[in-house]
Amino acid sequence: MNKDKELIINAEEQEVKIALLEEGKLLELHREVFNQEFSVGDIYLGIVKKILYGLNAAIIDIGHSKCAFLHYNDLGFQIDKMLEIVSMNTKTKFVSNNLEKFEKTENRNSIDNILHPGQKILVQISKEPISNKGPKLTAKVCIPGRYLILIPLSEKISISKKIKNVKEKSRLISYIRKTKPNEFGIIIRTASYNKTEEVLNVELIFLIKKWKRTLKNLIKLPPIRVLSEISKTYCLLRDTLNDDFKSIYCNNSLLCQEIHSYLSLIAPEKTNIIKYYKENIPIFEKYGIEKQIQIFLGRNVPLENGAYLIIEHTEALHVIDVNSGMNNHMKKNCTELERIDNILKINILAATEIARQLRLRDMGGIIVVDFIDMSESIHRKQLYEHLKEKMKNDRAKHKILPPNKFGLVQFTRHRVRPELKMNIDNNEKSKNSPMNYIHRLEFVLESIIKNKNHQGIQLHIHSFVSSYLKKGFPSIQQKWLLKYKKWIKIIPRDTFGYTEYQVFNKNHKMISSSFH
Repeated sequence: MNKDKELIINAEEQEVKIALLEEGKLLELHREVFNQEFSVGDIYLGIVKKILYGLNAAIIDIGHSKCAFLHYNDLGFQIDKMLEIVSMNTKTKFVSNNLEKFEKTENRNSIDNILHPGQKILVQISKEPISNKGPKLTAKVCIPGRYLILIPLSEKISISKKIKNVKEKSRLISYIRKTKPNEFGIIIRTASYNKTEEVLNVELIFLIKKWKRTLKNLIKLPPIRVLSEISKTYCLLRDTLNDDFKSIYCNNSLLCQEIHSYLSLIAPEKTNIIKYYKENIPIFEKYGIEKQIQIFLGRNVPLENGAYLIIEHTEALHVIDVNSGMNNHMKKNCTELERIDNILKINILAATEIARQLRLRDMGGIIVVDFIDMSESIHRKQLYEHLKEKMKNDRAKHKILPPNKFGLVQFTRHRVRPELKMNIDNNEKSKNSPMNYIHRLEFVLESIIKNKNHQGIQLHIHSFVSSYLKKGFPSIQQKWLLKYKKWIKIIPRDTFGYTEYQVFNKNHKMISSSFH
């Protein structure tokens, strides 16, 4: 089932923040700092500084303070042609190290027989600098478009596995085979499905021109960037734009015009969804993004049924713990069958949120999730299938192992940029700010109101917080009435701490609490 998506773009003085919403829920958050030196997809003319014999890799100078890393496996089969082109264009001698000899021996498997210090090489950033590491590089240079990816110095034609229709696959491959020039490989992307030959040809010509422009820049003195990847906004539109996108809101008129021009090239039928936002309320506040950042990017992430996730980051891996929260107390009189069913429901809900958290924070490396133990193997399989389904739309390469008997699920996820960290938990002042607390409280109440079984909701809370919720016109309590069409009765409790609360229904049954 398709879900409505919106792109909210907040252009500030030093950076652009881009939020991708699905049904109003924050799915991805990107930051683009102006004058950023290195981005994934940028192509550089670099210089080989050093060969790391033990790692079968090379250190390449591309102008970064920490030299970039290129492994033998990332050289690609067209490396010799690439080195030859670089030497021809830079007017330096190409040293093949007796190419015929290496093609006949196993020595070809060693990087020092292909590269040598001082050599010029064309490389592309495959992973941005993260922490104290420099950029990761590949010599398998490619130029991505919306429908096609151009692979210079190759002849191979590949097609997206997501295109299942045999007739359409055959049409696309046949057209590309007769159209593409020699010494260019092509990957046909999912977005090319049902696209006309004219549209594909226009993009193919455009990508070849970009490659020729790159070659012309090889006369410059290295290390230097010879082709820059387009902005994150454009990349996101190029890679994700589809019929699900209903609107793009941006608070900068110039950026709106640039996006309009870009969409005119890649999807002219979508130019009408661009809207210039000019209200006084900050754009992220207007669309509830700031609130969602405060709620969902902290260490503790609440779930709709009162359960919550605890997300811990270490140097080597990420650990996510699923905690049942209030469900422990509310379900204490249930039967064994109901308890088992309730655990599955909590784990399924947690899996949905975890899939979103991985994309939202762009978590990478090894991720270990400690789900609540499930004794039934059929339930573990159900959870695994649900997790795989929810991760299907994640563009990052990932692998999920089935839950073991202890309820642990292990992920590996490829990250190409530094993980998004908003320092919510590191800043104690921000963590305990009144609005941050109210945002989380509102999320709890909203989750309860969605459950039609609960009537006559009462919020028991510290007296000072009670006064804060009731003061002014309209008060926060009155705003809740307008928003949820339900009156939430607020009961002041002097014995509670400032951030403690309990929520009861009309039968005086506790349905949520901060007392875990």
